[in-house]
Amino acid sequence: MVVLDAVVSIVLWVVTSFYIAGNMYWVYQLLAGVVTYTSPAPLHGGYAVEVRIVTIGNESAVTETVRNLPPELDRRYVISEEPIEVPGAEVLVVPDEFESKAVNKGRALEWARQAVPCQREYVLYLDEDSHMDGFSGLPDSDIVQFTEQPRRTTSLLAHLCEINRMGFQIEQRGFQSATVPLYTWGGGVAIRSSIEDAVTWDYSTLIEDTVFTWRAFVELPEQPSFSVLSETISGQSPPSLFDMIRQRRRWISGSRENNTILSLDRVIMYGLRDLSWSVTAAVPLFLFLGNLPGVDVFAWQIHQGISVVLLSFVFVWVGIGIWQVRPTPAIAGLSLVLAPVTSVLHSVGALWGLVSPPDSFDVTTKADEVTNQPPQHYRTTTDEHPPRHHYRDANDD
Repeated sequence: MVVLDAVVSIVLWVVTSFYIAGNMYWVYQLLAGVVTYTSPAPLHGGYAVEVRIVTIGNESAVTETVRNLPPELDRRYVISEEPIEVPGAEVLVVPDEFESKAVNKGRALEWARQAVPCQREYVLYLDEDSHMDGFSGLPDSDIVQFTEQPRRTTSLLAHLCEINRMGFQIEQRGFQSATVPLYTWGGGVAIRSSIEDAVTWDYSTLIEDTVFTWRAFVELPEQPSFSVLSETISGQSPPSLFDMIRQRRRWISGSRENNTILSLDRVIMYGLRDLSWSVTAAVPLFLFLGNLPGVDVFAWQIHQGISVVLLSFVFVWVGIGIWQVRPTPAIAGLSLVLAPVTSVLHSVGALWGLVSPPDSFDVTTKADEVTNQPPQHYRTTTDEHPPRHHYRDANDD
C-alpha cells in the first residue's frame, strides 16, 4: 500500500500543480490586461475593408452569413473549394492544381491572397457561419480580433461548454499588451493587407489563424499591433459533443506542433497551459482514486482545500460566459449547475490531442439554420486539401 499511496500522491499533486499554473496565468492575464481593457477607437470604416468568407462549399450557411453582413461592408468574396452561388458576394473557387505548403483552410487563403490581391487596407476574414450584428469600424491596428459569441445549434451540452469557454476566453482582451497573443479566432479577424502579404498563409498547420499571428509577431522586423474589439460576431456552437471534442483535439495538437516557432519562455508557458487544460478531464478520476479506502494521499486535507479553490474558477468562468453570451435564464441556470461537467467535457478533446495527435483534419460543415437540416461531417488527411466531393465518414455520428 505504501507504493500505491506514493504513486497516487505524486500523480494527484503533479496534476494539481499543472492546474494551478494554468489558472494563475489566467489570473495574471486578467489583472495585467483585462481589468484595464478599453475597446480601441474605430478609425477605418467599411470603405477600408474587404470581406473574405472561407468555406468548403456550404452554400446555405454562407448565404446566411452574407445576408447578415452590414451594408457598409460592400466588397465581399467567398473563398470556396466547390462552385456555389451566393447572392451578394463574388465566389472564388480554389483550383485543384494549386500547390502550397499550407493545407486545408490555409491553402485556400493563400491561393486567394495570390490570385486576388486585396485592394483595401484590411481583409476581414469570417467563417462560413459568422454572423455580424453590426459594424462600427476598425482601429488602426495591424490585426484586429472581434469577440466570439457562440450560437446554439443542435447540442445543448456543447453550447453550455461554449459558454464556459467564453468566460475563460475573456483573457483575450489582455492580448493587446502581450508579447505574442496566445491565440486568434479566425471566425472574425481583420488583418492589414500589407501584413498579410508580408507573412502569407503559406505555412503548414492545423490552426492557421493563430499561427499566422504568431508568425507576424516573430518574423516581422517590426512587431505588429494587435487589438481586441468588444463588438461580437456569432458562430455556431459545435453540433455535437463528439464534434466539439474533435475540434479541441485539433486545437491543442496544432498549438503543440507549431509553438516551436516561439521563444523558449513562450513554449514553456504554452506547454503549462496545455497540460493544465488537458488534465482537467482527468481530475475527477484522480480525486476518486484519492478517496479510495486504504489510500493515504500526502497532505490530503491541503489538497482538498486547494481543489475547492480551483473548482471555484469553473464557476467564475461560467459566470463571465453568461455575462458575455446573455443566454435565457434557463440556459444560464443550467450553465451554472453543470459548470463542473462542462469544464471536464471541454477538456476531453485536449487530453485526447495531448495523448494522440490527429493524423487527419476533421471538417464539420455547419448546420443549416434556415431549413434546420443536420450538419455533415467531412475528413481529410492533414497533408492534403479537401477533395472536390465529400462523403460522410463512417466514424461520424
